[in-house]
Amino acid sequence: MQKIRAIVIDDEVKSREVIKALIANFCEDVEVVSEAGDIEQSLKIIHQFKPDLVFLDITLKEGDSFQILQKLESIDFDIIFVTAYDEYSVRALKFSGITCLFKPLDIEELQSAIRLVRNRATNTGLAYEMVNGILKSKFTRIPIITSGGLRFTDVSEITFIEKNPEGVMVHTLEGENIQSKRDLQEFAEIIMHNKFLSIGQRMLVNKDLIDPVSLIKGQLSFKNGIDLPVSKQELERLKEQSA
Repeated sequence: MQKIRAIVIDDEVKSREVIKALIANFCEDVEVVSEAGDIEQSLKIIHQFKPDLVFLDITLKEGDSFQILQKLESIDFDIIFVTAYDEYSVRALKFSGITCLFKPLDIEELQSAIRLVRNRATNTGLAYEMVNGILKSKFTRIPIITSGGLRFTDVSEITFIEKNPEGVMVHTLEGENIQSKRDLQEFAEIIMHNKFLSIGQRMLVNKDLIDPVSLIKGQLSFKNGIDLPVSKQELERLKEQSA
């Protein structure tokens, strides 16, 4: 089996040494070919060694590792992000499907991440486009992979998201229905701060787009006139969450 050629990028020497030691001892199908601690050197060795995989610390002394990726013409390698914190950007990474490991690294999680890379489970270029779009919009727009490709949707325009056998259906204020293969929990983790309310394990609704009069009348309607069938118990919980 051909070894995965990897680069380790981290601004702390000790962190790089730990990652290299764990790989050497527990990931026999990975070979670390180079390492770097700053943006300039990182770009240099990526161009020089053309790695299969880059272990990339999110936070660098010069800024963040996304600055490295933004300077590349293309991303033709896999990425495993590493961080010491549950950072703002981690939610975007998880939603995109890019693997993110937390320090101190867990051996089994590291090995699992390597297996994903070996199986090519993530389209890294597309995933990074998703992450970049989320972070640039400060979570006000979310990416949805559809049969027609990647599209970004304003969170403020989403009325509700409902679970279905294929993943979820995203409904918009304009009456558009967008199918996504991601599950409801993934959407919840990335948009709940945007005033979305949950209806059990089956639906997320946009609080700002609910017609408040409809709740008083004992039903759930949105400002575009769309009605949603909900039980009395679910309606009461919505009223409590909306208060």
